[in-house]
Amino acid sequence: MLARLVKPTLMFSAVFITVWVIVVVYWNYTARMPSTSDIALYLVVLPLALVVFYLVLRRIFASPPPAVALPSATRGASAATGATASTGATADAQQQERLQMSVLAFALHTPRGNDADTVATAVGQAQAPELVPELRDGEGFPLLAGCVAGLDANELREHLRETLRPAPEAFDADALTDDRLRAIHLMSDVLQELLASATDAILNAGDALSVRAPGRFVSSGEVIPGPAAAPHLCISLLLPGAWSESERAIATQWVQQLAREADPSQHWTVDCFKSEAGVSAMALLDRINLALHREQRPALWIALAADSAISNECIARWEAEGLLHSAARRNGRVPGEAAAGLLLARAGDALFAQPHGVVLSRSASGQRDESADTARMPDASLLDLFAQRLLSASAVQPDTVDWVVSDADHRTSRVTEVAKLVQERLPHVPFENNLSVCASLGHLGAAADMTAVALACHLAVRDSRHVLALSVQDARARTAMLAGPASPPTPPNSVRQAT
Repeated sequence: MLARLVKPTLMFSAVFITVWVIVVVYWNYTARMPSTSDIALYLVVLPLALVVFYLVLRRIFASPPPAVALPSATRGASAATGATASTGATADAQQQERLQMSVLAFALHTPRGNDADTVATAVGQAQAPELVPELRDGEGFPLLAGCVAGLDANELREHLRETLRPAPEAFDADALTDDRLRAIHLMSDVLQELLASATDAILNAGDALSVRAPGRFVSSGEVIPGPAAAPHLCISLLLPGAWSESERAIATQWVQQLAREADPSQHWTVDCFKSEAGVSAMALLDRINLALHREQRPALWIALAADSAISNECIARWEAEGLLHSAARRNGRVPGEAAAGLLLARAGDALFAQPHGVVLSRSASGQRDESADTARMPDASLLDLFAQRLLSASAVQPDTVDWVVSDADHRTSRVTEVAKLVQERLPHVPFENNLSVCASLGHLGAAADMTAVALACHLAVRDSRHVLALSVQDARARTAMLAGPASPPTPPNSVRQAT
């Protein structure tokens, strides 16, 4: 009992003594003669008020939140009810973690080509970006960059100007810089491949859609099949955060135009997201995963990301902000460009099933405690936690993972963080099967982790093995997804891979 009184007694004594010392020193400094009321107020009431204030605050912050408290009438059944609620919440969370998407097609366009196998080979061989004479820094030296050959920005600008002519005040194609135009160009190539695959998927599912469609009864009791159920079709774009609202609106309008030209009979809903902290391609894919499982109708979803830093304007901006890679700034950005996308459906939907498909898990994401840019030693504990969680949710063993694909670039901190994860959690994965996408393609911005996921899907289909995709570009944010072979569908519907 005495031991419990010692600490509060010492604390209260310290408060009184501190207040007394401050007040007495102040009175001496101001040569003030305190009255009886001053002595009572400053030497008794003030320290007591401070003690009471502390006790009130302590009681407020130490008390349990209201949601934890149980009404007195239900305390008798609290244990059983609480256990049931906890079990139900856990089951729901586990069910949410197991949600998967079927990847019906994937496509990408990068400085190493638009064939996924060729890109994977180049990244696996650690082919670095090359000097581009057309791009120069402020001192006139050519820059290392991942540049897609054969893109004509002026031709696309003219095409956009003609297409968007009905609304020139809202869509000023002439104001687009070359890097914006190049990103839209790359995105267009990828989108057209995915739209062709979507058309094939809808045609192959046509008979099944008719069977599923609600019928109507006639007087004789016969059921007459109704019209085929129209699938829900959506395109989600992920564009750089540095783009203006007008520039994103131009890209959205252009995508809508391409979708109409590909198949006028299908209506695609197009939405656009801004790449920023917490809104990466993997986060967008996770959002699509949930949306697909909430949708009651058959649904196809295209996720598309694009970015480019190949323009004099972008180079000048990076150099002014101290972001450009140079001999004096080894950790700076190497300009790059790419677009990548996936055609997705709800996993297990027999309408769009494939004989040899690939499924994509939900994402696992979080924040490092320490910035990777300032950490002295690589810390892969968060990535390791994500890998364990994804493997557990997908009910697969670590030795079934044959590849790790990340958006790591040339920075040592990112490469060693992923390498440490592979060494500690997946030691059976060969060195050449650890692919660092941006180390070969340059800084891909909004398209970085989508490119990594597209390559992961390609490897999962090609080798019928699981592939871990990681996003480590940010200083703190980390995200992971798992791609793997789907179980044989019943009945199968063949859909070609757009790679």
